[in-house]
Amino acid sequence: MFHLAARGGIAVIRLWFLAAALFSLLTAAHMVMSEPPPINYKTNPHYTESKGDFDYTSPLSPSGANFPCKGHLKDLNTPEGGSVRDYSPGGEYDLKIDGSAVHGGGSCQASLSYDQGTTWTVIKSWIGNCPKASGGGQNFKFKIPSDAPGGECIFGWTWFNEIGNREMYMNCAVVTIKGGSTRVKRALAGPQMFVANVGNGCSVAEGTDVEFPDPGTEGPGGSVGSGDGTLNTGLPSPSMPYPTAGSGGTISESETGGRGCDYWRSQGYICSAAPASSKPLSTAVRKLLFSSLFMGIILVHGLSAF
Repeated sequence: MFHLAARGGIAVIRLWFLAAALFSLLTAAHMVMSEPPPINYKTNPHYTESKGDFDYTSPLSPSGANFPCKGHLKDLNTPEGGSVRDYSPGGEYDLKIDGSAVHGGGSCQASLSYDQGTTWTVIKSWIGNCPKASGGGQNFKFKIPSDAPGGECIFGWTWFNEIGNREMYMNCAVVTIKGGSTRVKRALAGPQMFVANVGNGCSVAEGTDVEFPDPGTEGPGGSVGSGDGTLNTGLPSPSMPYPTAGSGGTISESETGGRGCDYWRSQGYICSAAPASSKPLSTAVRKLLFSSLFMGIILVHGLSAF
């Protein structure tokens, strides 16, 4: 009887370790911008543990409740929301992404906001292979526009993954533009940041790299780039992953690069109501379901071991 109990205990311990390992994969999934260090992230020089975000790699809520910046802009104008980097107009700088779950890569944008996150102007788009699907060093370069106004602003990194649930990732850091124009009315010319999968009536197709409706000016020194030139559209020409509208069948022009559904239909794209079944489960719900499943397996195997 003792030996049976011992074997049963060992089996339970092994299952616990297995469950812990699998659960850690769930909680450590996805990617995070580490340079520049975002607000309330552990590498931010103004980080305080009481306000730390221990789930920073998670996507934005599918409802859009924490858009933009996962809700961390509430700490602007506090010690935790201090500037972390000084940039100069025309200068080139590093964007670094950490993590291992690249979800097949995808497409990213770097944007600046001068009005505390109300509006965003794209300064660089990486279409395809962002993050790099092959893994390894996730370092990307971007340039601050030569006409960028001076002063504090918010640098935002956004990512639309190629494989997996239709999600939008966004991390934000407070930076300072040195030497730029300090005119009273600060504005930066350029396309608006693309927003989708956050309850705004716009979503993108799985298995494709998002081709942003308005990525910016392409060419040497321009705003469009790719990790290695790879682009997986997965769709016939024209190959842009389609924007989809809500129940009303329309989406606002600001959500599709200044174009509405009528325009995209005229170009041969698909723009229609998103299926109700396509709404992804939130990260928290997925983790809860997986953890419940693992605990159930442990309980069943533990009892059977006795």
